[in-house]
Amino acid sequence: MTRELKCGPIFQNRNSYRTPLIMAHRGGDFLAPQNSLPAFEESCKLGVWALETDIRFTKDGVAVCHHDADIVKMTDGEGEISSFTFEELMKFRIDNGVFADTLPEDRLRIPTMDQYLDLCMRWGVVPFIEIKTDDGIEPVIKALRRRSMEQFAVISSVKFEHLAEARRLSESVFVHHIFSSKERIDDLYNLGYAGMSFKLKKPEDCPEGLVGDVHEAGLRLCLRAADTPEIMKKMIDMGLDYQPSNKVFGL
Repeated sequence: MTRELKCGPIFQNRNSYRTPLIMAHRGGDFLAPQNSLPAFEESCKLGVWALETDIRFTKDGVAVCHHDADIVKMTDGEGEISSFTFEELMKFRIDNGVFADTLPEDRLRIPTMDQYLDLCMRWGVVPFIEIKTDDGIEPVIKALRRRSMEQFAVISSVKFEHLAEARRLSESVFVHHIFSSKERIDDLYNLGYAGMSFKLKKPEDCPEGLVGDVHEAGLRLCLRAADTPEIMKKMIDMGLDYQPSNKVFGL
């Protein structure tokens, strides 16, 4: 039995050559360091549909945009984000990534979630927020609610339990399960207004019939990064609903 595919405001346009629903993964990292304000802004200038970021919390509870628990890869410091107060964290500079050595110092601090959400509002792009910690869902939902952005945002996680908690707190936010499986289809449908991704690197790795099965179950689907125009076109031709990209190529 085919289930209804709910169409909320973030899916007013279908993923197509005319309106590709490109999600800048980690904010995009080809014009500025990943998860930095310059990366977010450059991706917005290119007209992306969504900005994906990762949310973690400082020792004193400030939500910031950073992928790893530790800051050693992306900054001139070391240690876990949760071990620093926000004031302490702001002493470190993002020093890894494209043009990191040319951007102004004040543009290379780890962004706060509030800065990220305000930027999404200003540019009219979808916040696509990956929850990294078990205590992260409620603060994110509250921040979206303060801005009346729940119905215009995505909460994603590799943990299904995070999505279940997001749905408990919000009826209108879209939830997305990362590295999912066909065994999760019914669970996600029962959450309502949901999508899923599979850990498949190339479009040709997608099993025959998978896209149709997911759509018939009333869910949306993406695969891994569309980092060339050719891959992006293949994903659109396959009927995928949105596509993460590190390079944010247009068509």
